[in-house]
Amino acid sequence: MNDCMMLNYIRQNLDMGIDGINKVIPYAKNPSFRNALESQLSEYRSLYAEADNLLCQNGGEEKNISPLTKMSTEIMSSMKCMSYNEDSKIAEDMIRGTTTSITKLSRHLGEYHDANPEIVELSKKVIRVEEKNVEEMKEFL
Repeated sequence: MNDCMMLNYIRQNLDMGIDGINKVIPYAKNPSFRNALESQLSEYRSLYAEADNLLCQNGGEEKNISPLTKMSTEIMSSMKCMSYNEDSKIAEDMIRGTTTSITKLSRHLGEYHDANPEIVELSKKVIRVEEKNVEEMKEFL
């Protein structure tokens, strides 16, 4: 795992989070729940920009999520959204997805040897934000 691979993984991870939140916001009924989702979306966008900036500084090439993966995820998300009749179900799915993201990013961080300290710190920052988001979503279960 080199610097550019790690940054692209972080970007892809955040991109999936951004897409997921954008997909569920229209189904949120409680204004405070909607605000929590919008706040998380803003955090993810900011972290994505930070990862993009570091990738550019390191002369890396953007590697986005494959169109097939994105389409598959979009179809699954659309099907899940049809079953959302309460905010607690959305919160549950958000917790599940974010927990998976934390696990995968932590694994990648463990495989990232000769690590750039800025990229390590960004990775840890993303994990902290995601852990906070899980705790926040628990309030809506």
